[in-house]
Amino acid sequence: MPPLNKHISKLAGANVLIIGGTAGVGYAVAEAVVEYGAASVILSSSNLDRVSTSTLRLRESYPSTACQITGFACDLKQESLLESNIEGLFNAATLEGTRQLNHVIFTAGDHPNPKPLSEIDFNFIKETGLVRFFAPLLIAKHAMKHMAPGPASSISFTSGISAYRPYPNWNALGAYTGSLEGMVRSLAVEMKPVRVNLVCLGPVDTDLIARWYSTPEERKRGIDAIGSTSVTGAIGQAEDVAEAYVYCMKDYNLTASVINSNGGMLMV
Repeated sequence: MPPLNKHISKLAGANVLIIGGTAGVGYAVAEAVVEYGAASVILSSSNLDRVSTSTLRLRESYPSTACQITGFACDLKQESLLESNIEGLFNAATLEGTRQLNHVIFTAGDHPNPKPLSEIDFNFIKETGLVRFFAPLLIAKHAMKHMAPGPASSISFTSGISAYRPYPNWNALGAYTGSLEGMVRSLAVEMKPVRVNLVCLGPVDTDLIARWYSTPEERKRGIDAIGSTSVTGAIGQAEDVAEAYVYCMKDYNLTASVINSNGGMLMV
């Protein structure tokens, strides 16, 4: 007779680093990982106060969990410190290399800054890619040294629907979101047997979208308008799209793949 928990126990005892895990989709993934019995969850974002607040919030949400919940700040927006900050994060997350990571989730992002093509320059292009492209590639580089070998381990990166449906003035943004798919395929070959995948999201109701609106009423109207453009008639919720990352961790046969969660927006 098969074990009664063979499906729900695949993340039991895992060490999971979530970069961008203090809010939105990343935080929802952290909740799921705790509920699935991970040994440790490490949250990271650029803001130390947010790391402290979110780590405490997660502990208080699961007071009886045996999961060790910690957090470390890592600023991905400073070009000169980008690689050293990432290296420091992995050293901290692995207790200076004394434990291995099983999964790395990357959901970090910054507020989009669209510009007409006539107004962009090289510095703008480079700055646009720091968090969205250059950081993920360097994260993969340093993750290689700290991950448990084998297909049970994985890295999941995040892209957006603009990779398939570009918006006006999203020239640099769309270029980076589109290029992540090629990067993930290359990394899957280079990092094998560790698996590397990409989750491509449509709009999700998080604080990142909330910044677009000045009042709660304006936000509700905006969210409703975005939702009306999807097949489901609703915008994505963090706790729902978090399941895509859980799947990426649990399917040991999944690599070099893109998981889309967008409410069918590409169909409309």
